[in-house]
Amino acid sequence: MTTTYKEHFTSSSAAADYDSLEYADSSYSALLWELEKPILQGLLDEFRRKHQRVDYLDFAAGTGRVIGFLEDSVESALGIEISADMAARAARRLKKGRVVCSDITAEEMSVEGAFDLITAFRFLLNAESALRIAALQALARRLKDQTSWLVLNNHGNLLSVKLAAWPYHRLRSLGKGWQPRGNYMSHREVCLLAAKAGLQIVKRIGYGVLGGTVCHRLPYKRALRIEQKLLRVGIFQKLAINQIYVLVRSQ
Repeated sequence: MTTTYKEHFTSSSAAADYDSLEYADSSYSALLWELEKPILQGLLDEFRRKHQRVDYLDFAAGTGRVIGFLEDSVESALGIEISADMAARAARRLKKGRVVCSDITAEEMSVEGAFDLITAFRFLLNAESALRIAALQALARRLKDQTSWLVLNNHGNLLSVKLAAWPYHRLRSLGKGWQPRGNYMSHREVCLLAAKAGLQIVKRIGYGVLGGTVCHRLPYKRALRIEQKLLRVGIFQKLAINQIYVLVRSQ
């Protein structure tokens, strides 16, 4: 029985399924990725206005989706992934970046370097509480200075359409300890975690309002167009299921 998120993708089949099933063509995760790419590019463009050089780290790199998208737009790109099978898949995807298999939350781990930009996607929500804070503290230590950015996401915002299913998932999880699915995280929880790690939130972007259940009932391209339009409506930002946060080290 898996008792920590660290062990969730340790099998080769889990790593393969992540690409072939989770991010299959026309899947909801693939739709979200179409929304995330322009957001990430926009954030990098904004960051570039004050940073001529960008040394970039992608934490929990998975199969290399995020680092593969950004590697050509930065001077150096390093991915860190705890699963050897996931890291191997990521390495095959990259052209100039590199991936190492490492657990930066382990107490004996040394810091690989200082980075201008760090991303951490699809990690925070499903990690258990102790791992969340350990990871954020480790990432804070890797930020080069107070102008450096940590960009992460919460893909289970409680204040969204997911709220309707919260009682069901809450009851199912009682007494079971950590679970890899059915998790929720509020904006307040993200703020508290950031503060504990010596970080502060400077930007928040919401996307993915309809949710997977609704989007699966619609043709893929139509669902994507609707989500793209909702992304431009300010009132839906805080009500979106997915939230991207930009954090910096606290003064």
